[in-house]
Amino acid sequence: MADPARVVKFYDMLKYIHEPTKVIIDVRNPDEFKEGNIPTSKNIPVGVIREALSMTEEVFKKTYLNEKPLESAEIIFYCKSGKRATVALEHALELGYSKSKVYIGSYDDWSTH
Repeated sequence: MADPARVVKFYDMLKYIHEPTKVIIDVRNPDEFKEGNIPTSKNIPVGVIREALSMTEEVFKKTYLNEKPLESAEIIFYCKSGKRATVALEHALELGYSKSKVYIGSYDDWSTH
């Protein structure tokens, strides 16, 4: 289970989607992402999150068509129910993304509101 200090809730996410300094990453598979997602989120599947966050800025931008998050960025991970997002959080923390968090309710929670 994620450290409670690293967990965000639905009402936090409502604010974060309007804050360009927050990086919201959906770690579900691309087909799940296409079926519905949280506004402003980017899709990087959990199976490649470690590789993606280890890429050079140039390779990341070519691969994901977005700027690579800085290690100092606040990244919020989500998935369907929180399990894959928690795995992604652990990888990000291991790679030095120390402000990373997880939306533990993830898309299941988001879609019920």
